[in-house]
Amino acid sequence: MKHISSCLLLILTLLVSHSALAQAQPVKVAILMFDDVQIIDFAGPFEVFGQAGFEVYTVSADGRPVTTVMGLSVNPSYSFDNLPGVDVVLVPGGEVHDVMRRSDVQAWLKQRRQDSRYIMSVCTGSHILAEAGLLDNLQATTFHRALDGLAEDYPDVEVLRDRRFVDNGQIITTAGLSSGMDGALHLVSTIKGVEAARTLAMHIEYDWDPKQGFVRGTMADRHLPDNDYEWPEGIKFERQASFGDQQSWQNRYLAKTTRGAADLQATYVKAMAAHKDWAPQAAIAEHLSWAATIEGQPWVHEFWVETGDKPDTYLLHQQIRRVTAQE
Repeated sequence: MKHISSCLLLILTLLVSHSALAQAQPVKVAILMFDDVQIIDFAGPFEVFGQAGFEVYTVSADGRPVTTVMGLSVNPSYSFDNLPGVDVVLVPGGEVHDVMRRSDVQAWLKQRRQDSRYIMSVCTGSHILAEAGLLDNLQATTFHRALDGLAEDYPDVEVLRDRRFVDNGQIITTAGLSSGMDGALHLVSTIKGVEAARTLAMHIEYDWDPKQGFVRGTMADRHLPDNDYEWPEGIKFERQASFGDQQSWQNRYLAKTTRGAADLQATYVKAMAAHKDWAPQAAIAEHLSWAATIEGQPWVHEFWVETGDKPDTYLLHQQIRRVTAQE
């Protein structure tokens, strides 16, 4: 009897030791790399995962160096063929039109879905997942200017516009750029606990809000009428300012053209006429104005042109704001 009890004790000890050893093994993360990848999309989460004590690898289809959108050369650690087993796969965004249609990338992602605990996209990396079918019948988000495209191109995906990240369990998608750090911290919180994630965020001096906080896709410029394609050929635009919040937004562009200010204003008025939900209002101090009710709230949109300080240059101003009860 003593012999049996000793054997059972030994087995239990071994099982406990094996369990502790398994828990001590670091989480392994593979980051997909490709030409024209966005730097912050992979570098931000890389920092978070690295600080969390995860083992982070970079991988490309063939293991050869890739060049990011801003010219940074990155040497991946592995290719698809020799990558060891991993727990997490990170799919960043950038210029994804080519990589998302590669059959080898799609096949690799489908396999990773079978043998990885988590797959997370950043920014337009969600389009890579969607093209591979990994987002079918799931909720997802993406870069704020790509939300409409994701919804139109992949009708089986429920696109959420008011989230910094969307967690479906195994598959997590995040919004644009720095949102990848929020998704990475959320994943650290899931694996190691919220206190560990909060501590890490403080260490890297990142203002992390687990409740998602700032969401770029909810800002007021989402209501600006789309007139980008109405300008005649030959006009060169340079964005000088673009900022605001959920209640108001303003854009300013430097336009280089031989057309006069009156012609530019007339072009904008013609473009606005196509937006039947926007009703023209009386102009004030050369500020053209329109009003609309959007999602039950009154909004005002203004546009005006100023002559630039150099020949054939003009400053084009766009503003939108929600009308308050006091007005």
